[in-house]
Amino acid sequence: MQSGTAPVAIERLHELTGLELYRRNAFRLTGLPTTATRQAIRRCRQRINTAVRAGVDIPAAGELPVPGRRSAERYGAVFDVIDHPQRRIVDELFWIWDAPDGGCGCDPALHEAHDSAVRAHAWALDEELDGRAAPPTGEPSWGAAAAGWRRALAHPGFWGHVKHRITALDDVRVGLAAVPVLEGEVRRTLVAPMAELATGGSAPQRVTALFGAWSWAGGNLLGQAVEGRVEPVMESVRTALDRARALHTEDPAAAAAIVEKDVLPRLDSLRDFDGEGVRRSVAKLRERTALTLNNCAISTDGGTPLPAAEAARLLDLALGLTETEETRALVADNREHVEYLALLPAIDRVYSLLEEAESWKAAEALRKEVLPLLMELRMSDDKETRDNAAKFTDVVAILLDHCALALAGDSSSAAVRTRAEFLDEAWELAETRGTLKLVRKHRRQAAKQARIAPYSDAFRLAVSGVERAQRLLRDNKPARAAAEIESHVVPHIDKLAGYRARKLRRPSARLVDQTAILLNNCALALDPVRTSPEESRRLLSVAHRVARKRKTRALIMRNRAASLHRYTDHRLSSLPPSIQQIIRRMPPEKQAEYLSRLRKPW
Repeated sequence: MQSGTAPVAIERLHELTGLELYRRNAFRLTGLPTTATRQAIRRCRQRINTAVRAGVDIPAAGELPVPGRRSAERYGAVFDVIDHPQRRIVDELFWIWDAPDGGCGCDPALHEAHDSAVRAHAWALDEELDGRAAPPTGEPSWGAAAAGWRRALAHPGFWGHVKHRITALDDVRVGLAAVPVLEGEVRRTLVAPMAELATGGSAPQRVTALFGAWSWAGGNLLGQAVEGRVEPVMESVRTALDRARALHTEDPAAAAAIVEKDVLPRLDSLRDFDGEGVRRSVAKLRERTALTLNNCAISTDGGTPLPAAEAARLLDLALGLTETEETRALVADNREHVEYLALLPAIDRVYSLLEEAESWKAAEALRKEVLPLLMELRMSDDKETRDNAAKFTDVVAILLDHCALALAGDSSSAAVRTRAEFLDEAWELAETRGTLKLVRKHRRQAAKQARIAPYSDAFRLAVSGVERAQRLLRDNKPARAAAEIESHVVPHIDKLAGYRARKLRRPSARLVDQTAILLNNCALALDPVRTSPEESRRLLSVAHRVARKRKTRALIMRNRAASLHRYTDHRLSSLPPSIQQIIRRMPPEKQAEYLSRLRKPW
């Protein structure tokens, strides 16, 4: 582009480029013909200035008048365009020429074709700017504009007329060297509104459907104009892809979310322009997006790999975006083996959790990530897939066995149940003799643990209750300690009484006598003033029932009798001697009953 030979003309072309190509035309705004003389221009200017100063509205003049009121400054800018020959020749080029005059010597068909193209093009752009709905069966104005400009520019006398007008202006500021500049830019200016409408409107398909009518402009000018308009969108796609690429190894789920949220909608908006100058650029972006989704789906480095179903979904999206056969083959191969690609890192993850002593997390990962994948592979309709899945069954069986062993230290009902389920499934999956033998051994152990588990839990809870009661007794709270034993120890001890296996029998016996002695101590530590003898006797009765050793039971009975004597002596000491003698002659039970009714000493 030889802009140096007509810089002001190039500047004016840039000012007009866009939807207001004709609405900003100086001749359309003033109503002057493109062949207006200096005297006609001066008179029009004086008339308009006078009306503007008087505040009088100036009716729109000329053909296709532009509605709206303009200020003096706006009219001043319009006449500045007409006064400069390089600007004026540009506005003449895009406005009505009318019939050829004597000096022009043009073919009337040229002027007719040019003027009909200007009218149709201006009318089409006015419809768009005014928001009027397009005809449902086509765009007659756009079609007429494209056909008219094509005929006009193809006419051999078109640029001859422009040269004639430059000569007629007779101004040293514009010469015939401006013609090549205009010739190189006129088509770009004509197609620019189409690109702006397509990329800025809410229904780009309607406008892009008309692109074919302007293909005669050549040089892919319309495509270049579209690419320039959508470049910000493509740059935002590149930026989002860079963010996803930097994140996909560490957090593939987050990287995939970036692609789906910030990339795919924008790529979808570019689909309407695919093939209109941005074909290669959009194709590159689609290819990059497909590879990014592929990498997120199969990522096994660093972060948590995606579940197979999610990985398959991402690979399906990637297949719809691939542009080259190489990428398509890569993604298709990964899609075919996505279950295996997800199964291996899932197995590694379970082993890592077992090494970190995270037995429950390992069990959860095994249940949610490994087993569903393996079952899906084994139930596949494809024989090759089923055969390949068989290679993993023994590995998963061993993994199930390892997880079951890791849960052996937990005697809770959930752990026992999970351990049994894992070993049962390992038994079904085991393929080799060694694995079958190992799983069978651990199943027997698990069954034994399942039988003892309820008693182990009871023993553990009873020990915990005894420890709490001991702390309460040390803090001189015998009543609360006794309540703790009766509520949280004795029920579990009663449950342990039904267990006869050697493993817990001796520890249970020691725990039972420890509980009886502790309960005995609580009864003796009760305040005889604030507590009735019946409470102490009741606690000692419970302790006697719980105790197993004869020695412990005898101790409790002695303490029971002694506590009754202490209580009796304490209460009798406050009574008159005559009353004391009467009460002492009563049986012990009658003494306690009588003394318990005395609310205060004599």
